Amino acid sequence: MLQENHISRRLCMHLHFQYHFPALKGDGREKRRIRTHHLANVREREQGNARVHPCMSCRSIMVKRATLDLEVSVSTIQCIRIFRELAEEAGWELQRHEGSRLVDRFAIIMPMAQNARTLGLKVLNGPFRGMELTCWSETRGSSGAVNIASWLVPGGPDEPQFRTLVHHWVARMDRCPWRWTFGERSKVGYLLPVWRQSRRRFSELGFNTKKGGWPVVVDGDWPGKYRVDESMDSRSTLEDE
Repeated sequence: MLQENHISRRLCMHLHFQYHFPALKGDGREKRRIRTHHLANVREREQGNARVHPCMSCRSIMVKRATLDLEVSVSTIQCIRIFRELAEEAGWELQRHEGSRLVDRFAIIMPMAQNARTLGLKVLNGPFRGMELTCWSETRGSSGAVNIASWLVPGGPDEPQFRTLVHHWVARMDRCPWRWTFGERSKVGYLLPVWRQSRRRFSELGFNTKKGGWPVVVDGDWPGKYRVDESMDSRSTLEDE
């Protein structure tokens, strides 16, 4: 009885295997032919993937950043006012915008999101068309505030025209924008990296951030070649229409 059960179990397993794997029936040459066909499909698929999806380096697809955030010691109102004066002297049209943005405030050991009121100006014509200056204040430590001047520059902040504008912008400030008093630094956080980061970013723009670098002396008068004439402005408006 046990032998009959064993034979019937083996027969069922054999029939089940032949039903689900019919391609394996036959001699060994058919098995080798199936294996060879499978390997060929794998190689063809790998070559196709390499052809359709080539491996691209991260450096080739990086986009140049067009914004520059500067931590400054002057007020946000003064930053906007000086930029408006420069734009009016050059004959540029400006658009004012106000809003808010989320910033992180570190309370003890964990960050807290809070809204910061923003104030900005956008250039509508001239050689700096599309450029924006947005300013706000945010709390980096437990108290106090750090003023941020964010520039949005078409083409990036490395443009020589933008550096000329920033130098005239800084030269009209009533105090050095990358220096804070001992009391201001102690109130916000004396050991925060924001102070060193501000000097480094101004140094990258061509400023002398050492002790003898203030006040800033700019070669040439403003606006110079950046002035927009009314005839040229009307002509560009007609072309846009």
